[in-house]
Amino acid sequence: MKENTKSKCDLLMANTDKLSKEFKWGETLMNIAAALVFSGADREIDIEKLKECKKIVKKNAGMFSSLRSMAEPVIVSKMALQDDPEEYFAKVKSVFDRISRSVFADGGYFVQAAISIVDAGKYDEADEVIARFKELYKKMNKEHPILTSSEDIIFAVLLVMTGKSVDTIITEMEDCYEYLKKELKIRVGANEIQGLSEILALTDGNMREKSDRALKIYNAFGERGVKYGKSYNEFASLGALIDIDVETRVLVDEIIETADYLKESKKFGGWVMDKKQRLMFAAMLVGDAYNAESAIITGSAIGSTVSMVIAEEVAMVMCMTVIIASSTSSNS
Repeated sequence: MKENTKSKCDLLMANTDKLSKEFKWGETLMNIAAALVFSGADREIDIEKLKECKKIVKKNAGMFSSLRSMAEPVIVSKMALQDDPEEYFAKVKSVFDRISRSVFADGGYFVQAAISIVDAGKYDEADEVIARFKELYKKMNKEHPILTSSEDIIFAVLLVMTGKSVDTIITEMEDCYEYLKKELKIRVGANEIQGLSEILALTDGNMREKSDRALKIYNAFGERGVKYGKSYNEFASLGALIDIDVETRVLVDEIIETADYLKESKKFGGWVMDKKQRLMFAAMLVGDAYNAESAIITGSAIGSTVSMVIAEEVAMVMCMTVIIASSTSSNS
């Protein structure tokens, strides 16, 4: 395992342990997602600042607000990285309120969408972003009324912030969707194919070439006797790996080794997540490590930033989906 990858794993595991000891949010997966916020910024958790940020959220959001539900660990972690946490939270809450007023109930996904808008420096353009998101989401729902759901909210918001027109986004996604359905030699659900199409549309380049690269990475796991996940989040996460400039076999071996290393931590063991979920987290960490090295060599942080944003969003969607599904199951 590359030293840079090992360092990111160690930081993520250490931050997850700190969060779990100090904050009893109750969902280990959400603590991991929150720890990923700090690891992505190459920062150790400042517990005291985290506690201060939690007080700010409690003071400014109602008890039953989505801002204090499953997404709270991530909001607080994001705040703790800011010079002015109170101002940051005020912006996130403002954007969240505006999205919530204009669209259906979200199950927590709107919180992360609001965070994405603020983090992208689009707060002053939030109304325009929300309007374009609504237009895109409506057209996505028209193309695939059964497939399009709350899971797609976060990626739809990211897509409209790429600067591409809504029609261009739809065209690219549909081209990718139809191509993947035709080329896939494995049984993958239509919802999962749509998820990967969304992530591939986040970056520039030929959609079919990007699709081929994603499938090549997926198949390489099978050649190593390892099953990469085919759920919405796991399959879609392949899109965060396509621009890594390294031979596919080397990349896949690094991800497998990283997953084995993560398993040594109880927070990433079998009681918390299955092998496929752990493999996905490993893929995100390896992708970030490679992109961070590339940024140092080229002097550009763009690739690393895009990769880490995708990693955070994929992790958040996965955690929320798992938790919501568990909650629904326990209440039925």
